[in-house]
Amino acid sequence: MTNNSDQKELQKQVKIVGFTYLVTTLIGFINNFLIKPGLHNTETLLNSEFQFRVGVMLDFTMYILVFWMTVAFYFLTKTINKNSALLGFVFRSAEAVMGCVIVLLYSAPLVILKKAENYQVSVDMLHSYASGFFDIYSIGSNIHLVLMSIGAFIFISLLVSASYIPKWLGYWGLFTYITVFIGFSLKILLPEFPKSLMLVMAPGALFELTFGIWLLAKGVRVSKG
Repeated sequence: MTNNSDQKELQKQVKIVGFTYLVTTLIGFINNFLIKPGLHNTETLLNSEFQFRVGVMLDFTMYILVFWMTVAFYFLTKTINKNSALLGFVFRSAEAVMGCVIVLLYSAPLVILKKAENYQVSVDMLHSYASGFFDIYSIGSNIHLVLMSIGAFIFISLLVSASYIPKWLGYWGLFTYITVFIGFSLKILLPEFPKSLMLVMAPGALFELTFGIWLLAKGVRVSKG
């Protein structure tokens, strides 16, 4: 049971979560399907430097928004179960920190190739180093998505337990983050895991888009005091 003041504060946090979910999903879509494709070729990277930097900036912006989302999600769910909300906060904060780290790793190939004259190694060796950073970035991305799936699962399960959102939406979210956890854990354990099987994660993006729009439009259902 909550009073009107608590209701307003909760709905404020709901709008923040909805907004950040929606924007981060759109940024991820734009970056992964429109900006980044083709940029991991070290032979042509310098010719697409501005586009590459746009991708870096979009990623960085996305992880800043994840921090904001995580704080709002914590305030939204702490009255349901404070300990679980704190655990969700830890995992999603770890996701955002890891995200910033992999953005740095992702930027390394451009730095290496731009400063080629400063290194006393062959051009082929520089390209090998740059490619290596892209490989490390891929591993980091898998780890960051595992962290994200755990934190998101905890937060969504809290919303479901309190009936803040419709069950169909909540269960869709729980299924989404279970598949993300399994899929990207397999990518870490089995590097040759077929990329085509990762298509099972496609509904996840649709869920996050729907979830963000729902929270912005409908808010959450909270018992009034």
